Amino acid sequence: MPASTAFILRAVTLSPALIGTIAPCDFFDGNENLLLREGALISENIQKKLGNRRLFCNAQQATAILTDDPLRALVAIGKKLSLADAALSANGAFSVRACEELAESIYLNWQFDPDACIGFMRVANPGSPSVCQAILAALFVAELGVAHAFTRHEVIDLIGSALTMNLGSMALHDEMAEFAGPLPPSFRKLLMKHPNQASEILMGVGVPEAWSRAVLQHHENLNGSGYPNGLARGSIILEARMLRLVDIFAARQRMRRGRGPLYWSMSRARDLPGLTKQIFGADLDALDISLTRLLMGRLGLFPPGSIVRLSNGEMAIVSRRSYDLARAATLIPHEVWSFLNASGQPHPVPCARRISQIGSRDFRILGYAHDDLPRLPAYDWPVIWGYCSQTR
Repeated sequence: MPASTAFILRAVTLSPALIGTIAPCDFFDGNENLLLREGALISENIQKKLGNRRLFCNAQQATAILTDDPLRALVAIGKKLSLADAALSANGAFSVRACEELAESIYLNWQFDPDACIGFMRVANPGSPSVCQAILAALFVAELGVAHAFTRHEVIDLIGSALTMNLGSMALHDEMAEFAGPLPPSFRKLLMKHPNQASEILMGVGVPEAWSRAVLQHHENLNGSGYPNGLARGSIILEARMLRLVDIFAARQRMRRGRGPLYWSMSRARDLPGLTKQIFGADLDALDISLTRLLMGRLGLFPPGSIVRLSNGEMAIVSRRSYDLARAATLIPHEVWSFLNASGQPHPVPCARRISQIGSRDFRILGYAHDDLPRLPAYDWPVIWGYCSQTR
């Protein structure tokens, strides 16, 4: 059935100023359950009813209440990160406070709407390859930090380490993104130096020790095969093991040229362990398997931003994960948003497609379609999550 942005749920916050007033729109939880109807009284009990659940409304009604736009914020963060690295390369100037503010901004926007942030950064290109990968890695490491019960400050430092892991060498990483085969020896030599380079910069400006050590060790592998120091297992701090995992995962999710999986096979990825093996392959031997399971368990079989081919030939995207985390690892999305018709032409607005899990007249997911991502026509990705176009 065709749909407009009126049917798309957008994350919102309930301002304390609205308590005791009439609801200007319908409010839903993340599973599309109606919590409060438009015109009903917003009582103080609504906060108790919500608990830790996020609040959503129809995207077209979002203008009725004050709301944030985390996707615009991510684009702005990317620009600032790029400028900070360029300034460092040009004159050696680097503001740790500015980077801390970027890390805190990512944390706040991820906390507000994590699915939109992750999904958008998987499919959009709001910056250079190195900037996009750093931000996506920062979003993934926020998931890990919260899952490990890190404090708010510790999670923000962890995000900061993801943003700065390639500090001073982001231009190099942008060039590397264009290589499909083995890197030339000159690139390999520079690459081996970049963890030390970034760590020295960070220590020089006084970031927390765990932050700079995570950056120094973010290419170390549990089996001792990493660099720059060939550390193994207990010698690698937890934050660095997290950073190593999300760095690889972000590269695979962004479909960096020449990086697997080059074909996302549904027959090989019918469950979460199968998908994990397909994404990471031989790299699993170098990663902390408990962290890998934790991250994949939080994101599920179809993480936000997953591109899928439907039984009617359309291309669609999974906008949000299941909020039933106990079942997210095996849950097939009940709804996806088609953005290309069977002829490969973009829909003017995304179209909701109900997914059948047992076979009926509903649509079926035939397979992952991330191999098609580099060849897809431009699309207004923010509308998938109910946000305004980035080009307006």
